[in-house]
Amino acid sequence: MAEIAQESPPLASCFWCERLHPAEHPLSVCAACAARVSTLRLLEMSGSYPLSDEAIDEALTRTSPGNYALGYLDGATFVVYYVGRSDSDVRHRLHDWVGAPSRYERYAPSRQAAWGSRRSGPMPLGIPALGRVGAGGDSSYTRFAYSYAASAEAAFEKECRNYDDFGGSDGLDNEAPPVPTPPLEERLAHRSFSSSRGAA
Repeated sequence: MAEIAQESPPLASCFWCERLHPAEHPLSVCAACAARVSTLRLLEMSGSYPLSDEAIDEALTRTSPGNYALGYLDGATFVVYYVGRSDSDVRHRLHDWVGAPSRYERYAPSRQAAWGSRRSGPMPLGIPALGRVGAGGDSSYTRFAYSYAASAEAAFEKECRNYDDFGGSDGLDNEAPPVPTPPLEERLAHRSFSSSRGAA
């Protein structure tokens, strides 16, 4: 009896990184590039870049309100562990994070990040929620992504979306939901009051 040979999909060069991977179509993207792009698309940011003073100054060329995400690389995938904003100068704010440890000193691949494991199903029992997971002696964030914002209000609104998209405090190192700074809070309250008066 002749054995039926199972055909494996042909290899193709990834459209972005040019590494070979099994693919049904010659113009396809490998899983690592697809994961990296989908994370950055969800963030609506540029990156990821090494979290160093030199890389920050090279990537960010102007003073502007903006948003950022901090994390690590898991292979070629940027894994988000913290999202934040600056109401006036996102470049300056990123410099403050160079060498700063993650809140729980977590250093883990995306499958161990709370938001990563939640997407694939419930977290199994026995997986630590806090404390160091994975290997690595230095728990400082190593990568960042960023985007400029048209205003402090726009940066705040985007930070809220990023916070929700990546699981809030359960999925990120952020201790609490984003809060507007006092002058921003007053402007937002005034804008809400003005728009409610106009509707009446």
